[in-house]
Amino acid sequence: MEITGVRAQLLDVNCYAVAAGDGAEGSPCLLVDAGYDCADDLADVLSERGWRPAGILLTHGHADHVLGLPHLLERFAVPVHLGRPDLYRLDDPAGGVSPQFAQALAPLAQGWAAPDARAVDDGDVLEVAGLTITATLAPGHTEGSMLYAIDDPSSAGDGPASVLMSGDVLFAGSIGRTDLPGGDPVAMEASLAALRDRPDTPVLPGHGPGTRLSHELTTNPFF
Repeated sequence: MEITGVRAQLLDVNCYAVAAGDGAEGSPCLLVDAGYDCADDLADVLSERGWRPAGILLTHGHADHVLGLPHLLERFAVPVHLGRPDLYRLDDPAGGVSPQFAQALAPLAQGWAAPDARAVDDGDVLEVAGLTITATLAPGHTEGSMLYAIDDPSSAGDGPASVLMSGDVLFAGSIGRTDLPGGDPVAMEASLAALRDRPDTPVLPGHGPGTRLSHELTTNPFF
């Protein structure tokens, strides 16, 4: 599995591209999250590698992770996948955050038209770009936050055979906020507790550097 990506300008959202095997030129790939104004930079990265997007996964429906969708979909007409409980957030991406942040987002969301997205439910298994993606509902940051365990059946190349896309559920040394609309600290505790049973795979969060679950279990204060 080969992984690359860019960091969107708005709140430094990590936008990933994942390809199976050794990521050879012409490989299909999976995009994860669509930060605002990421399309041009991400298209440049994909062009350099010769990768062809086959789908977009959204870890949750917050504006900073979805506002780049229109420009991405203009370039790449691919299916979009989002946790079912967060689908409503695509109708008004500025409406699911704090009032202060919503005011700042309003100019960026002008002319927004909700894109079509396929609902993802807890336990769903998706096959995209030669990758196997297992979705686990992990509410707490939002109602529909998803953890995506991505496995590469070919296990070729120097990259990892599996990785966990944690969105804004788990960061290196921290976790996502639970005080925004739809947040729930009790649900977040349950989502974090479920992570203890997962194999030790690399974790790629929605913001900040990557980490490993074993490291977070022993050092992250929220565990």
